Amino acid sequence: MLAVTNVLKASLLVTCVVLILFFIMSIKQFNRDQEKFEKFIKKYNKSYVNGTEHGLRFKQFKESLKTIQLLRQSCNGCTNYGITEFSDLSPDEFTKIYLNSITLRTPHTGTFSMARSKRSITTATLSSIDWRDKNVVTPVRNQKNCGACWAISVIELIESVYAIKTGSLQTFSVQEMLDCSGGINQGCTGGSSVFLLLWLMENNITVFREENYPTVYKDQMCTLDKTFDKGVKVKSFLTLNLMDREDLLLSYLSKSPVSVALNALPWQFYVGGVLSQCDNSMTSLNHAAEIIGYKLGENPYYILKNSWGTNFGNDGYIYVAIGNNECGIGWEVDVVTNVFTSWSTKYILYWIIYCTLLLINSKLFLFIVRVYDFIFPHTMVSIGIRRSY
Repeated sequence: MLAVTNVLKASLLVTCVVLILFFIMSIKQFNRDQEKFEKFIKKYNKSYVNGTEHGLRFKQFKESLKTIQLLRQSCNGCTNYGITEFSDLSPDEFTKIYLNSITLRTPHTGTFSMARSKRSITTATLSSIDWRDKNVVTPVRNQKNCGACWAISVIELIESVYAIKTGSLQTFSVQEMLDCSGGINQGCTGGSSVFLLLWLMENNITVFREENYPTVYKDQMCTLDKTFDKGVKVKSFLTLNLMDREDLLLSYLSKSPVSVALNALPWQFYVGGVLSQCDNSMTSLNHAAEIIGYKLGENPYYILKNSWGTNFGNDGYIYVAIGNNECGIGWEVDVVTNVFTSWSTKYILYWIIYCTLLLINSKLFLFIVRVYDFIFPHTMVSIGIRRSY
């Protein structure tokens, strides 16, 4: 009986020691997580309305740490996962805020049969290309809490094609697309890159420069009638299904950047490296981005320009593995094949009047210019006229 009692006491003692050690370890882990969370708040300038929200975000942050650990284990070092700006968001919250709630899958203006067999990516004419080196890629944008990826990817594609054609890198307005395209496109709620390109081409729409239609990443009324400056128009484009023809995708990339629809849910904790093991189903498409290059070799990858600011990934860029249609990158590929400079009707009218008056009577013309300049100082017309005299 005494022996049994001693065994029970020993067991109880061991249990107590284990519980105490577990409690101590839990406290240490909590403190480590708390320290990481405070660093996260400081790094990304986070603010929460009250203590309740702070507690909820800390709870979600701890869940994100577990997810990051699982991703690292499953990937075995193929991709770098870690704490990102989105680590205090649940997957559902991340999807709602940063990904596209409107399907991107649309009828194609050109397709390649999915029945075709895959071809070697080594047939690409160039082993690597990065269009940033050609000075045809604008700085990384930040869509913030606006689901504007569908508009950003198209505008960035137009910027690149325009720069390749003219040698002049210009920044064009995303806000114009959010405000004015309509139809299936619903501003910050989401939209379709293909329908945006169709709207631009079929309606002969002028895309204006950023300074003439500033982007605020908020839903607002369309104000095209208030814009007087020149812009660019889309003359022709292709939308292709290259999910099993990545050799052709590389071929297009050797000529210009392209815009793609893809699955960006696995990007929430991406911090670097080459992303692989990403759901590539057609139904997973929820984001749009511009591919601005690629690199072949032992670990080939695409270079994608994202729209979540420079804190994301590799200074705003992400590398996605080539060869398995990772993230569904080949399902919907948009290629702008031609653009041309466009002048607004009012701008052209001003210059017709300018030239007419110049021919009729230069003194009368100068008098009218001075009156116009007094009423409308610092406009492009008056500045241009003053420079000519």
